[in-house]
Amino acid sequence: LKLGGSWQLVVRVGRSAMASVMAPPVSRGIDYSKFDNIEDSDDEKPQQSSASAKPEVDEKPCCSGCGKDISKPLRCSQCQRVVYCSAECQRSDWAYHKRACKKPEDPKAKDKASPEKEKRSEEPAGAKEERRQKKKEDKVVDNDDENMTWYRHREWKPTAEPKKDFAPTPLSASAAAQAAAGESESKPAAGSAWNAAGTWEDRDVTDLAKRTLKEKLRGFAPTDCAGGALDAEDVEEVDGEASKPVIRGKLRHMFDLSFTLKFLFKWMDSSGQRQVKGSVEVSDFTNDVFCEGADAGPELRLSFSDARLLDAGRKQAVEAALGLASWPPAGGSLMAQLSEKLQEWVREYEAVC
Repeated sequence: LKLGGSWQLVVRVGRSAMASVMAPPVSRGIDYSKFDNIEDSDDEKPQQSSASAKPEVDEKPCCSGCGKDISKPLRCSQCQRVVYCSAECQRSDWAYHKRACKKPEDPKAKDKASPEKEKRSEEPAGAKEERRQKKKEDKVVDNDDENMTWYRHREWKPTAEPKKDFAPTPLSASAAAQAAAGESESKPAAGSAWNAAGTWEDRDVTDLAKRTLKEKLRGFAPTDCAGGALDAEDVEEVDGEASKPVIRGKLRHMFDLSFTLKFLFKWMDSSGQRQVKGSVEVSDFTNDVFCEGADAGPELRLSFSDARLLDAGRKQAVEAALGLASWPPAGGSLMAQLSEKLQEWVREYEAVC
């Protein structure tokens, strides 16, 4: 089928319209135009140009001697770092400044001579002499004979007197005899021979205290109790510390010991002879236990190996025979015998120097 030119144009326009309708929308990106009118904050504002900024004012140097501001500073000819207002101020400060004054090192001095030195070598003799004379006038002379100022007390100034060797002053024969007589009459201080002043000295006697205490706690007499007999058997290993310090010229006897006393209770009943073992743990036995005015004794703790063998009445009788209710313990109890032996041991311990 052949169409005319007008029909062909209509067909092409229709096809292009349908293609535009059926084609997907074209993405044009994100619109950032809404941010165009936003102003920068104070922190983000560009800094003013250096031309509008105020020029910095150079600080005037101050004198290292008196601290005044100076317009024409005089610099130290050696270190070239410290400035002064006048030559007099420089002289007065030289006694302190000379400690830190040091000529700056020139790293290129060994390899190559400086242009300044080459220039000076070409100068005439008159100019060199004039420069040398000016340098001599500006040089500070350290005069130790001048009057010292208030802050020069740190400087040590040697005297003209010759050095003297130290020699002890001899003691006369009468003074020596008097001193020897006074020492013989005075009471010797406690402690070792080297500790004549009676200062702090401590001697450890722990091994001696443990051995003697264990030997002392033997030979307890049996105690009648509830139709049976209560008897102390043995003392287990003694623990703790003991020492004899010298404090302010006085010998002290100090100890802090603990031990366990074993006992055996025997009785007869319908089934025959019965027995039960137990122990009393004694701790905090110190040198203050038997002191005058002491309100507390050592700590006592009772334990049985098999308490089921004892009925309530017999167990109560054994505890009363032990005497654990109070300190000092009641007379006739096993602890009363223990207290007597402990007091006897303390007296022997204090007698041993």
